[in-house]
Amino acid sequence: MKTSVIRQRVADFLQRHTPFDALSAEDLLDLAGSGRVKFHEADEYIFREGDARGQVVWMIQQGRVELLENDGSGEQLRDVLGEGDMVGLAHCGPDGACLHSARTSTDVILYGISAALFESLVPRYPAVKRFIAAHFSVSGILAFGRTSWLDGEAPPADFLRARFVTRKVSGEGLPAVALPLTTRAAIREMLQGGVEELRVTSDGALDSMLAADDLALFCGYNPARLAGEIRQAGSAAELVPLLRLTEKLVLAGLAQPHDVDDCCRIGAYVLASLSDACVRLANRDVAGYGIEGTELPACWLMFGAAARGDRLDLRLPAIAAVYDDSAENFGLDDSVHFAALAGETAAWLHRCGLAGSDWQWPEGSQPSMPLSEWRRFYCETIRNPMGHDLYARREFFDVWPRAGDRAILLALQEEIRSELREHAMTIPLLANDALAHLPPLTFFQGLVVGIDGGSRDSFDIGAAAISPVTDAARVFALAKGRLAPANTLERLQVAVLDFPEGAAILREAAEAFRIALYCRTLAGGSRIDPSTLGKFDQRLLKTAFSSVQHLLEYTAATFIPST
Repeated sequence: MKTSVIRQRVADFLQRHTPFDALSAEDLLDLAGSGRVKFHEADEYIFREGDARGQVVWMIQQGRVELLENDGSGEQLRDVLGEGDMVGLAHCGPDGACLHSARTSTDVILYGISAALFESLVPRYPAVKRFIAAHFSVSGILAFGRTSWLDGEAPPADFLRARFVTRKVSGEGLPAVALPLTTRAAIREMLQGGVEELRVTSDGALDSMLAADDLALFCGYNPARLAGEIRQAGSAAELVPLLRLTEKLVLAGLAQPHDVDDCCRIGAYVLASLSDACVRLANRDVAGYGIEGTELPACWLMFGAAARGDRLDLRLPAIAAVYDDSAENFGLDDSVHFAALAGETAAWLHRCGLAGSDWQWPEGSQPSMPLSEWRRFYCETIRNPMGHDLYARREFFDVWPRAGDRAILLALQEEIRSELREHAMTIPLLANDALAHLPPLTFFQGLVVGIDGGSRDSFDIGAAAISPVTDAARVFALAKGRLAPANTLERLQVAVLDFPEGAAILREAAEAFRIALYCRTLAGGSRIDPSTLGKFDQRLLKTAFSSVQHLLEYTAATFIPST
């Protein structure tokens, strides 16, 4: 067969597979003409871990190749590659040494192309550059073809100054945002402060004012006002459509994985506003039922995913009352009042049509308990974690105070910290529990492959990537006595400072977490069929799974004593 015909066939094959489908026909032909064809029988090594990188990048034309890593106890399976996958360039470290061994598990035909020629082409093609980069890290990947309203232009400074002159307001007591303005920064400050207006400063001095309505004129959305309207609503007829608007707003903002932080923040503050509204409405209704109120100080707490703000969809939050029973006038009527209030608050949340959550109230807890019972609950969990099912209670360490007297929570948290310091086994057990869910290994021929080598036609991204990172982040926070913030990404950010030796692993885990939340939201649920994913999405998730696995290994090495 003529060489030109072989060259064209190789070029046609490359063009059918990512990332070569982004190359021009001329560059494809040059690549196809730079290499050769090679055949391997089953159980042969293409290269071994530690070998110097070769001068050829191999493409699998036919067959199956396994990537193996020696962890000291033997070779462990790390990936499975098939038709259209590259072997070589993307599996080498910065020093050029091979990170894995590549061994055939069937008869394999490889197409080889010049590594030097391919590398010279990469900078000219952003899609190819992103694909190669995704083999090594999930940080900063931008390849989703959408734009978020959060990146919309903020109102110009001169526009705000002109309005400031006519309004003549001081802005005293309001949060501040500095020039130059960004929509993201303004939204964050408004939501965190629970306000619809900010002071705008320049070099620390008041420059003008920014109203939520002004911001909405430019970016098209007004989450601060939406949260405020929900907080003040007086009926389900008002709340339900406002919650639908929130879901649309969040989805419109989610253009890239890095938007997860702000979109989760918006959803969390809206859910908090809803919870505050439901507590207020429940108070009104309980009084209407003839159940007498109480003067006891109390605090309402959110637990689990609602407290972490780790969801991009609005789901039924876990919320409970803590009331101070140390007062002399505490009595049975107070217990009845708070139990009725908790029940009516839950009823209001149901009236708003929120989907159910995975939250379960474990034995020994309920949505309304006096402070003494909450102390008992946490103390017995920390002192006897095996006897009181620490795993089922772990999300009670994710808390966000809502309505009421927050001093009650602060007192409870101080006692929790003291218990954690005195009972050292709690942290290793939580670290061990974080290993309950492990990420898959890879994708192969439309299936997801587990660490055990078994394959399935779908996987739960919540169990595979979100829960493991959430559980590990909790361990790093509690190990330092940090009970706030509860948000997973914020916990990882603080852990980078607390555990600098693992900073790279923690940062990569945070990026993997963003990608997992992004994918779950766009999929409309946790169950994902890998056959519906493009090659780039599969590559990105495979690297995210690897980042999660590294986090779990680091968590185990840091907190679980070796035997």
